[in-house]
Amino acid sequence: MLDPIFLSNSKAQIYYQDDNFNIWKFPAQVEIEKRQQRPIILNYSIMTRAYGTFFNKDSFIDYFNKHGFDVYLMDWGKEHLFTLSGWTLDMLADALKDKALDPLLKEYEVDNLNIFGICIGGLIISYLINREQKKDKDFAKKFHKIAYYGSPILGVRDLGMLRTFMNFYNTMKPYRSLLHNTGISLVTLNMFILEGTSSAMLKFAWERFWEDGPDSFSKLLAFTNDDRLVPFAAFMDILEDAFGSKIEKETQSYHFDGDVSNIHFFNLVGDRDSLVMPSASIVEYGSQIPWEFASFQQLIFHGGHFAFARPGFNEVKEKLAVWFTQDPLTLNWE
Repeated sequence: MLDPIFLSNSKAQIYYQDDNFNIWKFPAQVEIEKRQQRPIILNYSIMTRAYGTFFNKDSFIDYFNKHGFDVYLMDWGKEHLFTLSGWTLDMLADALKDKALDPLLKEYEVDNLNIFGICIGGLIISYLINREQKKDKDFAKKFHKIAYYGSPILGVRDLGMLRTFMNFYNTMKPYRSLLHNTGISLVTLNMFILEGTSSAMLKFAWERFWEDGPDSFSKLLAFTNDDRLVPFAAFMDILEDAFGSKIEKETQSYHFDGDVSNIHFFNLVGDRDSLVMPSASIVEYGSQIPWEFASFQQLIFHGGHFAFARPGFNEVKEKLAVWFTQDPLTLNWE
């Protein structure tokens, strides 16, 4: 596993660790008086290695740090092949709340903070808020600003991954209890991904990293082959909650159920995303989603699912970092 190599060469500090996962702190790179009042939690996907968020220059974390934010990266799993044995979506949500959200609210002495969800990381955030608001209708007030990037829960259509993963879910559902404490190799998941996307689209993604240079391409190569096991129980929960509702309701999307009117929301969509189709993450014209929030912005940019791991895309990363710093203005959704 390559976690120690990439993390030893970064500015990451251990904020929390146990036998299952780490939370890495990336401190702000500015003078104390210019630091932001609220930190940003970066909740990454459970389906790959967390160092992919920062192993190239110009990462989102770099931009957040330069704008005065301390960043806390949720690193699901350890450098060992499998540490989340038997973990469910509820356990992921519990860890996010109990080990990151609540302690940081207390440590920074704020009533709410910011969070950025990439891919499945966004789904975990939505799930946590929906679950907790059934017990506490004010739970969403713990968040000031939320941003998602490539999260497959906002859109109403998916042209590839939805059918592929629901086929996987329906095939494995009879064995759900039997395989509860196991994991799924990323190699296996990649085969399903290849079924749901075209090889030409994946080839396109690899070519983009090649254009970034040998260093970036070699890191992607290592990233792709640095295998890990995804918790089977949590993955089945995610498929059921995120994708199952779309099949049953056709035009419905999985999002927030309760009152989120205090939250300012920013949605990032790559128009060349071959893993989470843009139609699965984009908020389409006429949707009621923007009106749920205190303010809503959406940026559709010319990039793919792994733009967060590539150098460049400076305007996109700068815009999101600046958005987190500013007093938000309500988007005139037309």
